[in-house]
Amino acid sequence: MKTFSFIIAAAGLGERIGGSPKQFRLLGGTPLWQWSSHVAEELLALGKIQEIILVVPSDSITRIKKTLSTLSEKTSFLVVAGGTTRSQSVRNGVAMASSDYVLIHDGARPFIDKELCITIMDHVNPNLGVIPVVPISDALKKIEIVEGEERVSSTSREHLYTTQTPQCFPRLQLLEALDTDKDLLFKDEAEAWIALGKKIVTIPGARHNMKITYQEDFILAHQIASNNREYRVGNGFDIHPLVPSRPLILGGVEIESPLGLDGHSDADVLAHAVMDALLGAAGLPDIGKLFPASDPQYKNISSLDLLSRVASLLKEGRWDILWVDVTLQAQLPRLGSFTKQMEENLGKRLFAFEMESEKINIKVKSGERIGAVGRAECMKCTAVATLSRWRR
Repeated sequence: MKTFSFIIAAAGLGERIGGSPKQFRLLGGTPLWQWSSHVAEELLALGKIQEIILVVPSDSITRIKKTLSTLSEKTSFLVVAGGTTRSQSVRNGVAMASSDYVLIHDGARPFIDKELCITIMDHVNPNLGVIPVVPISDALKKIEIVEGEERVSSTSREHLYTTQTPQCFPRLQLLEALDTDKDLLFKDEAEAWIALGKKIVTIPGARHNMKITYQEDFILAHQIASNNREYRVGNGFDIHPLVPSRPLILGGVEIESPLGLDGHSDADVLAHAVMDALLGAAGLPDIGKLFPASDPQYKNISSLDLLSRVASLLKEGRWDILWVDVTLQAQLPRLGSFTKQMEENLGKRLFAFEMESEKINIKVKSGERIGAVGRAECMKCTAVATLSRWRR
């Protein structure tokens, strides 16, 4: 039985596109490299591959590991520091792999599909490398500067193809091929393989398996992603009575008050409403079924810890959180000064990056001394969440 390691090369600086490294930019609400990792996880779940290796800039390893810890409790990634060139980064990943074969994929190609990967794996053997290619359809021109003058000539496109990823090779032989150039300046693994005189075969690639190199590519990718997204909206509601001798915890913030919210957990009515909104949008059971009050393990548990578990469920379903809008109804105490901290607390549990806490909006409304809220007998909270994911 052949075994495979899936290596995602995401250690580039994105100098041609400018700004922050492109692999960390958001595409359809998801960092670019995660599009490839989602497909790798599907292949792992199917038993088609045995491990996933993510090669990233050395100064991003801590951040990436934090992100991965929130993605899925069921999938483990090996995170490896990249080098100064693409080939050096790939070699670092291949050296850490343990399978018979390696699939090398550019983290800047978000629209890979598992069917292409499986076809490539079916064709590889111990003496053969496999690469996907697409024929060039545009007319080609060669532009040279001769004696300060631009000269343009036509070049035949016959027999010319662009090479895509993933590319697949026997692991040990690929290491040998990469080591033939001490500077590791190969443009792709096929170049190193061919330079060593190894045999390679091609299979048809997919035109949608585009590589994002320039800003214009990102614009096109956004258009493709937006046309292939599924959107869901969910609403959440919770209510808890106010009683003496209980801490008042809202959005993970403990607030000084003579009355606190009563409940089996910490009774964080705001976090509970947010969780139900997110679960509803994802089509999952509500918190009463997931974390029942009859279960002693949830006695006085922090609702933020429960929120982290909800975030993991969303990631397993490949859901991206686009927006969470919350309205808390409370008469006393005054809570307006705490909303920023509440948003940050929720954001740390829901998002990998701190800046994404801006996707949470919390408003506080008075009970206007009407009804149970107005008499400070209880607090109510409603929340609306918008999710999306890419249809595969």
